[in-house]
Amino acid sequence: MNIQVHRGLSQIGGCITEISTATSRVFIDMGQNLPGVGEPTTDGQDQQIVDELYRNNKKEHEAVVYTHAHEDHVGLFYHVPSDVPQYIGEGGKELLLAKYELIKKGHEISLNVASALAKKYGKPKHKEGEVLVNAEIELDNKKLNILKSFKTWQRTKPHAAPKSFKIGDIRITPFFNCHSIYDSYMFLIEADGKRIWHTGDYREHGYMGKGLVPTLKRFATNIDVLITEGTMLNRTDECIHEREVSRRMGSVMDAFKYVIILASATDIERLASIKEAAKKVHRQLYICSGYMRRTMQIFTRREAELSKGLFSFHPRYVNFDDEKIETMRQKGFVLVAGSNNLAFAEELSAEIDPSEVLFIYSSWDGYYKDPEQVKLNPRYKMFRDAFSNVVDIHTSGHADRKTIEKVIDIIHPKEVICIHKEANAKL
Repeated sequence: MNIQVHRGLSQIGGCITEISTATSRVFIDMGQNLPGVGEPTTDGQDQQIVDELYRNNKKEHEAVVYTHAHEDHVGLFYHVPSDVPQYIGEGGKELLLAKYELIKKGHEISLNVASALAKKYGKPKHKEGEVLVNAEIELDNKKLNILKSFKTWQRTKPHAAPKSFKIGDIRITPFFNCHSIYDSYMFLIEADGKRIWHTGDYREHGYMGKGLVPTLKRFATNIDVLITEGTMLNRTDECIHEREVSRRMGSVMDAFKYVIILASATDIERLASIKEAAKKVHRQLYICSGYMRRTMQIFTRREAELSKGLFSFHPRYVNFDDEKIETMRQKGFVLVAGSNNLAFAEELSAEIDPSEVLFIYSSWDGYYKDPEQVKLNPRYKMFRDAFSNVVDIHTSGHADRKTIEKVIDIIHPKEVICIHKEANAKL
């Protein structure tokens, strides 16, 4: 069994790892480079990268298997040859379908609005712009059709052994994992009498992280090669538990009538922390993101019962010109917004006394501290700077150094390969 890391040994994200035998091969993740990480590439260049991978080392049996639905792991999925099956967890597939359905809807709305405005004011249509948007919609349809063909596995019930599947003579067993996106997985990969454990992105300090050590002790035995992520190896961020995130949020929420929180729509655990904090201070929870509404519906349907209500979400959805806005201003609120919904949050807070508004930044601080990240996407810093009362309450979606060392000690592999790390990061 051969291992080749095509991308990820010297950068965070953009992961592509190939595992092959004489007759079979599997790519673990087919990730797009994160903004500001690695060489920026065009869509055409990404296609060339994938084409090159499939021109070399061709095997009778091939597949791509994804650890989770973050773009730096799954972003090149639509460049993979159509005859190569692609696999992901059921929940991850749902998140991706919801995301790209909404992207397509946004493109269709922009096209319809432009057409309606041109007709209303008697102006000719902007042909070049119309062609570009139609091309985007065509690409959206391509992505959705490919996603619908993804093969999936079900999340294993608690205390049960996961089911394996085979790509030629390579056996893969997925294990549910704790990360900053729902439905993330580790893999046991077996072939030619060898055993590889691929961690994907993981952590122990989330609500679902309690399963990490028991899973490793039960299933990660006699491992020849451990492939682990190392995102946090060069960072000194404090990795507090999600329960502590919730406690800190609740303690500062109580002092303000209006609270706006920036958080990810796909991070089930962070959304649960926010929900629990709002409940403790008896404040109504609102969201303004259509995507967040969809993801919360997915989380509630799939996880509410198993989590005894922790992952049950029933916020109030609000958008522009909604009659609920006046009620929010009168009674106060906790509003969760994604990075694409900041315009609504700005408008909502425009007529409120700034001294009564608290902004909780619950995302990676590099988005507003790192000059390169600010240049690539200034929205985080601009929005954060617009508030007079700001507090950062966040914890990483990745394992810190102590957790990585614990994983290595438990598994005790013959060899360790560290990916998803900065170039100068070392174990």
